[in-house]
Amino acid sequence: MEDICGNLTVRVNETLSVPWADLALGGIHQFPHTPRSYLRSDEQALLPWIYTVIVLIVHIPTVVIRVVKWETVQLWCLACTFLTVVVYAQAYISTNFAPAQILVWTPLILLIDAGSMAQIFFLISHENYLLLRIRCLWIRIKHKLRGTSPKEEIEMASTREEERRQAEQATRSQSHQEETRTASNALGVPLFRDLSFYIAVLALFLFLIVFVLQVLGLKKAMDGNKADMPQVRWCSPIFQPFGLVVRDGNCNMYPIGQSSSKGIGCINIPGYEQKQWLQGTVAGASISIVLEFVDLLILIFVGSSTRLRGVKMRRPWCTMFSGLTVLGVTLILGVTYASELPKGISQKIWVVVNMDRPTIYAGSLISPGLRGSLIGWNDGLFASWGNTYYGY
Repeated sequence: MEDICGNLTVRVNETLSVPWADLALGGIHQFPHTPRSYLRSDEQALLPWIYTVIVLIVHIPTVVIRVVKWETVQLWCLACTFLTVVVYAQAYISTNFAPAQILVWTPLILLIDAGSMAQIFFLISHENYLLLRIRCLWIRIKHKLRGTSPKEEIEMASTREEERRQAEQATRSQSHQEETRTASNALGVPLFRDLSFYIAVLALFLFLIVFVLQVLGLKKAMDGNKADMPQVRWCSPIFQPFGLVVRDGNCNMYPIGQSSSKGIGCINIPGYEQKQWLQGTVAGASISIVLEFVDLLILIFVGSSTRLRGVKMRRPWCTMFSGLTVLGVTLILGVTYASELPKGISQKIWVVVNMDRPTIYAGSLISPGLRGSLIGWNDGLFASWGNTYYGY
């Protein structure tokens, strides 16, 4: 292998470059204590699979409950979506949408949260006559400004809403009829003293934030996809403290950059996985927005009494199933990335170390494992915290 790559040149400093063949004449040495070392990503990694498992454990039963008895998990869904929004906002800020860090900020996982917030807003608004009550509040304000009585217009709006709901319930079999609050009873509760109003407003607000995050992520992924192949930093303890360059089994040469703050040496290799994720994010985020629009149509136009084999159909089916699918794919790829070396570098490597003189050391790389994934993802997520995260 050394003969095949003998025409390579190693740059020792700004003025000195040495042919690889000349360095090889001094022999290939072995690292005394660490011939094998992990290679982990620096400030970028896909959501670690242990985190994905936790997210799935939370979302799978929540999705089932959202189908049969959504009222019992609405606050839990709000809390989960709020946490997701905070994490994504932090990821966007820390990575600044760098294409090389797409694994940290890809917006695909937001799909399930968008459907969750849309469901809470539309169902709680329907159940508590919120849209009618907001309309009646506007009628009162309008007539107060005019100095006229709003009673007749409010009664007319209330009657129309009640007739619409009675017509909807008429299509439902007697065995499935449920007690519902009448419009007149709903109007008797002050809007701003009703907790359901604030829950609906919060759900709508979080839905809009999630949608903005998706559109922003889609736009940045499209921009990154048009750029050249991203160069991704990968680090290993075997590269430091005096490493100059790494050569792999395919005669690729990677200069080593030393990080004094992290105490580790890093190289830049082509980000083949990142390029694929940029392309996948463009396609996946576009499809996600379409699915969310379909779910909005279902939540708006499908009657609350519509059932199929006893299951209520006024649910965001597209985002629920697709969101779980995205999490499943993320889990599989998270395990894969933690178990394999990235494309672009071989397991067998040679490191040129410059102490008294440039010397070649042979070593081998192993996959980052769960620990490497956790470090890479957390470093990418909290990089903007600076010394607060990395230490003073």
